[in-house]
Amino acid sequence: MCGIVSLCYEDEEAGMGIEAAALLKRLEYRGYDSTGASFIDAARKIVLVKSVGAPSRVCRELGIDKFPGQRFIGQVRWATYGAVTDANSQPHHVRCKVEMVGAHNGNISNTDSLKAELTAQGHRVVSENDGEIVVHLVEDAWAENRRNPGPALAAQKRALSACGLSDVPDEVLLMVDAVRRAESRTEGSYAAAVSDPTVPGVFAIKSGSSLYAGIGTDERGSFVVVSSDLTSVLSKTRTLIPLAEGEGLWFTHDRYLVFSLSGEPVYSRPRPKRSKLNVQDTALDPRYSYYMEQEISSSPANIEEILRYYFRDPGAAALEAGLEDKRLIAKECLDRLLSLTEELDEEALRSGAEAVFSDPAWREVSSRVKDHAPRPESGYRGDEKAFLGELAKLLPGRLSDLALADATLVWRKRRAVVRRVGELSQAVRETGKAGGRVYLVASGTSYHAALTAAYFFDHLAGLPVYPCNPGMFRSLYLDTLEDRDLLLAITQSGETKDLVDILQDAREKAPGIRRVSLVNNENSRIPQELSDFYLPLLCGPEIAVAATKSFLNQIVILYLLAAGFRLPEAEVRRRVGRVRGLLEDTLRLTLPGVEAAAERLFREPSMHILGTGLIGLAREGALKIREVVLNHSEGYDAAEFKHGPNTILGKNTVFGLESLEAVLSAYADVLRNSPEAERDALLAAAPSEVLAKDPRILEAGFGNYPLVFVCPPDERDIRITISQIHTHKIRGADILLVAEKRPELALAVEGKPA
Repeated sequence: MCGIVSLCYEDEEAGMGIEAAALLKRLEYRGYDSTGASFIDAARKIVLVKSVGAPSRVCRELGIDKFPGQRFIGQVRWATYGAVTDANSQPHHVRCKVEMVGAHNGNISNTDSLKAELTAQGHRVVSENDGEIVVHLVEDAWAENRRNPGPALAAQKRALSACGLSDVPDEVLLMVDAVRRAESRTEGSYAAAVSDPTVPGVFAIKSGSSLYAGIGTDERGSFVVVSSDLTSVLSKTRTLIPLAEGEGLWFTHDRYLVFSLSGEPVYSRPRPKRSKLNVQDTALDPRYSYYMEQEISSSPANIEEILRYYFRDPGAAALEAGLEDKRLIAKECLDRLLSLTEELDEEALRSGAEAVFSDPAWREVSSRVKDHAPRPESGYRGDEKAFLGELAKLLPGRLSDLALADATLVWRKRRAVVRRVGELSQAVRETGKAGGRVYLVASGTSYHAALTAAYFFDHLAGLPVYPCNPGMFRSLYLDTLEDRDLLLAITQSGETKDLVDILQDAREKAPGIRRVSLVNNENSRIPQELSDFYLPLLCGPEIAVAATKSFLNQIVILYLLAAGFRLPEAEVRRRVGRVRGLLEDTLRLTLPGVEAAAERLFREPSMHILGTGLIGLAREGALKIREVVLNHSEGYDAAEFKHGPNTILGKNTVFGLESLEAVLSAYADVLRNSPEAERDALLAAAPSEVLAKDPRILEAGFGNYPLVFVCPPDERDIRITISQIHTHKIRGADILLVAEKRPELALAVEGKPA
């Protein structure tokens, strides 16, 4: 993961560097291998500074906050293509045919072939980084359009006119054409921002990676900001420019134009919308040092969101009966109120909301539920809480109406979610009766949730499901897919490129197949374009790279779906309701053990997480270690570990820092205990000769290999775990166990191998 950010003001601002440094630091969680910033001043001069290191360090060392500028493009890098060097840092400043600067976030999979093509066309590619390739591609097409503008300009003007737009500079249209042509040559998923100092504004690309845009005004004047990260945009403005996958954006300080990246050119100027989030919703709480820590701690509270929307509320039965009675009228009033989220003028917003609440239709709804309506001081709980909070400041006399609007929005969404849960359950039953298969398709952390869900469906629902990642699905199941099958896609972002491809391929292969998604970003492509219907994940924005709260919400929702096949709704609700307390207790009670285990393991170069039954949890644990600590780890089935992977135990183990210290210490002992002549010979000899002569030196580095077992409270799984612990202890393993307290498990871990 990397991140890009760009900001444009009307004039050159002395404080642009301050803004740039603040934005880059907000992106630090997305990449800390290198940091870079490019500025374009009023004289159309490009200034580029970049270096290896995290934004918190590089911004200070390079004095990024001191640079003036009218336009800014920056990047933080998590290295994929090219080593961690200054040359491979972004942005890239190119001058082969025209002068441009730009940066990208993502991966260009055909980088090698494009580099050869560009070199043959006269470009000087100076780095190993795929971001430079993107900038050169735009540069190449832009240079050609400058030499021969006629055909491209005519085509873009026709497209602009066909969309009912005008008054766009010719050079902007030609650059749009260049961006589209560059995009057509790339393979991969990415977002990018590029600029020619002689052309007004910046051009942004959203092609498979996240990209957000906002427009606003601050003490320096009007601006447009674009970023891979929503938090950084919200730190400047809550007014967002709608930007969909496969679209590009040209922007200055107060103008913007959205254009299609492929197919026939299509232009639009979508009306800005208020974000449903405030910056506070995505900011780091002062109680925490890291987003990941904050998100783990927030996981118990997210269970309340699941209870709120996935189950009928017995305490709100009278309110909901009244709302159901006035459902159509309530819907009309709410739709009118929500249409005001696009209204940016405060007076128009105030008068529009007042008109809704003064309407006899709303009074009819309010009168019907007046004895059961929520109290204003109870706070807002629904998706539009930020918008309603803004209205509360403008309409202090309408707090009761706003509280009722919030309760009605919650009821409306809950009604839809409960209905969709029923639809999914019925679809699963129909698929089984028809002899079809239910596939759970997901990537990364979501795939591990799917593996765990298969355990739930087998044990709780008595139903088989087939969990797989996109690569597995394509190679194992796609060609045998049938209309009677069902595909449940699980994704936090709703934009995962591999999953998008699978959903498209599945519909092409079996047009009658049902496609459902479990997704956090409800406005993304997968739920809106590629699903028959979707279920919301309800975990809120996830900032940390390593998914935590989204994984837990996936687990809980998949559990309630499986349990619902055999248990009454009230019992499922009771069980899910216990999860919050269990999570809170777990975080509190296991902290000493977790810290002790971390202290014991963090210097280990490699380890295995072994799941007995819960292979999904084992793999997720291993993924978290790789993502966060960057140590090698593998998630594996506990019973399968003995079939080959256990050869890493004993004298085949991986050496770490402690092993190296032991080897060097043993070598020093050999030197100290050798006669002087023999010592000189050992010092002159090659290391391999020394080790061959005295194998005790190398053997000093051999140690036990760490195995972390994850065992569910199942009698059969407990017996398997105990057996595997003893099997691997005698071969040289350090055992850690994640399980409910059982004396027989404790004895196996702490006692001598049997």
